[in-house]
Amino acid sequence: MFKKMIFCFTTMIFVLLGFTNGYAQEDVEGSKDHPMISRYEGSFIKGYEHVDYDRINFPSGVEDNDLQTTTVEGEVTKILYAAPGGLSVLQVQRNYQLALKEAGFEMVYECFGGIDEIPRDIYTDYSPGRLGITGKSPYYGEDNSYFLAKKPQEDGDIYVSAHTLLSEIFDDRPATALQILEEKPMTTGKVKVNIDAQAMANDIDEKGSVRIYGVHFDTDKAKIKEKSETTLDEIAKFMKQNPGLNLRVVGHTDATGSMEHNMDLSKKRARAVVEFLTSQKGVSADRLTSYGVGPLAPVASNEEKDGRALNRRVELVKK
Repeated sequence: MFKKMIFCFTTMIFVLLGFTNGYAQEDVEGSKDHPMISRYEGSFIKGYEHVDYDRINFPSGVEDNDLQTTTVEGEVTKILYAAPGGLSVLQVQRNYQLALKEAGFEMVYECFGGIDEIPRDIYTDYSPGRLGITGKSPYYGEDNSYFLAKKPQEDGDIYVSAHTLLSEIFDDRPATALQILEEKPMTTGKVKVNIDAQAMANDIDEKGSVRIYGVHFDTDKAKIKEKSETTLDEIAKFMKQNPGLNLRVVGHTDATGSMEHNMDLSKKRARAVVEFLTSQKGVSADRLTSYGVGPLAPVASNEEKDGRALNRRVELVKK
């Protein structure tokens, strides 16, 4: 995915006298810098997480006093750095921004100030218990600064965000939470769900509804993917075998992102299924009604990736 580009920050050389509040002057076990972007010179890694595929809601602007987010999926690296003493937040952030711009990134959004200027949920992932961090959260402090940068690429865009502040737990030294997401396709085919017309009929008879996981959409959109057609064929077959049955097609999402966005997305996805079945599969339009309930009816915890996958679904509900 990466072009193995490494760029270093132009920084002043500081004489390090050592950290004085008792935390180790070494990287946490198993951590490493991202191959694309170096640490600020003299910093240590105090928290680290890398996953092959996940989703991040990046704060990307403010509209009508509401924080806007950009949701993207791909390979994710999260690193928490503690910088040397004697630095300002501006020095650290400006070095990151300049280096990113030189590497072809564009600034999407930036903000700075106190709690009122920067929403506290920007980096809730960097709380105690996450990334190997114990004790008091490193995100208590002053001079908050956040930015999101993006580099468009043909094989998937790259997003980098950095949230820096003078952290109390790090003796008022700058702490930087760095997030890097590389868009890429997710490896699929790891889960097989055998849902056919007869299985749908059984669930409808027993429970009055059936969960459908074989209808796939483009990320954060309502466009149905081609690989969904086998499942849609079975739905159409089920409808034809039961001519007196009318159904509600209900779209569901996980809890990632805003409620307003998820409600709208779930409605659009349900509508897309109805439109496909009526226009492409010959199902009468008066037999299907679309609804969207967003994240309001989860079947698993939204705290885990597998749970979120179960919550993203379409359900057929008997009228």
